[in-house]
Amino acid sequence: MNARAVRRDVTLYWWGQTTSAFGSVFTAIAVPVIAVVALHASAGEIGLVSAASSLPVLLFGLPLGALADRITRPRRVLTALDVVCALVVALLARGLATGTVGIGALAAGAVLLGGVGSLESAVYFVHLRQLVGVEGVGRARARLQAGSYGAALLGRVLAGPTIVLVGGAGALAADAVSYLLSASALLAMRSPDLVPRESGTGALDALRGAAAGLRFFARPGFPRALLVFVVVPATTMAAVTALTGPFLLRVVHLPTGAYGLVFAFSGLMGLVGSLVSGRVLGPTRNPRLVVLAAFAVAMVCVLLLPLAAGPLPLAAGCAALGIGLPIFFGAIANVGLSATLAADVPEDTLGRAMAALQMVVAAAGLVGAVGGGALGDALGVRPALWALGGSALAAVAVSLPPAVRAARRRGRPAVPHGPVPAPARTAG
Repeated sequence: MNARAVRRDVTLYWWGQTTSAFGSVFTAIAVPVIAVVALHASAGEIGLVSAASSLPVLLFGLPLGALADRITRPRRVLTALDVVCALVVALLARGLATGTVGIGALAAGAVLLGGVGSLESAVYFVHLRQLVGVEGVGRARARLQAGSYGAALLGRVLAGPTIVLVGGAGALAADAVSYLLSASALLAMRSPDLVPRESGTGALDALRGAAAGLRFFARPGFPRALLVFVVVPATTMAAVTALTGPFLLRVVHLPTGAYGLVFAFSGLMGLVGSLVSGRVLGPTRNPRLVVLAAFAVAMVCVLLLPLAAGPLPLAAGCAALGIGLPIFFGAIANVGLSATLAADVPEDTLGRAMAALQMVVAAAGLVGAVGGGALGDALGVRPALWALGGSALAAVAVSLPPAVRAARRRGRPAVPHGPVPAPARTAG
């Protein structure tokens, strides 16, 4: 195909992914509101719903990745996955409108969307490389990611008022439509959709690869210290996320219409953190130290959330900082983590290490979501947030000195050119 036709297809892909990212924010914000307001769910039940989306990644992520490596028609698969997601979300919306949806149905929907999203994220990069070639992946990925950031930010602003106007069912229906629009954009593309495959790549190979990646993080010195600074923030943030809905709506008494605005601010903080990280990771800085410092400060900022009290504007502002600042520093840490792994992990092991890291993060998120909900039921939401933030800060404080010494011994690697890819979107 000529360059003009490729640009046309990339533009269609951008529109589809951007629309889909916009719709996903509606579901992500509507689900906890539905659980709290319509279904009167406990903190523990909300934690289970939050954990449900991580379960397929934890159990089936590697086999699904192996399956993605065997797909020869990635665009057709992406189209089918969009249709499946639209059907799942539409069924949830219909059940909510008719009063037949409960916590079990929300959890089941999260499991389905999490599994489909895990496969979709892997096939996304297969298709992108097939569409633009190896040399064009970086520029195309940057454009697609910028669109997703902007769409998610706009979605967070509009989600709360939309839920107030049309209810949770209407917000879910908007997400279902966004999936269908994404599928339509894929169908409108005209570039060839065929990836030659060789036999021999299977789930067993992927499992062996994950074991090799896990062995890297078990090595003494900085790799083992780094694992602590990945697991503790991932567990803490999953637990805090599970409690954020009940805290804002029941403890702070934030109006439902303003609920999405708090998360709009957090999305803006993630975007700003990603932009700032390029300057933070300057040529004279050790990215390992940046990772440690950013994760440590993020855990300090988590303590701002349970501080939210007093008049509603003051409490809402404090809560927004408690949600947004950890994301700001987490975005910096994630970019530093990509640079560190690209430099420290051997080239033939990098993919396996990333697969292992994804499994570890999924496991930490699952434990955090369930544990956070249970702790909220046992102690109350605000005390649980204090306990989570204090425990995370204590773990980081104990681990930081030896981790810094290990990071300094490793020296500073060369920062790779271009971003390390991240999943296209998180379904649901």
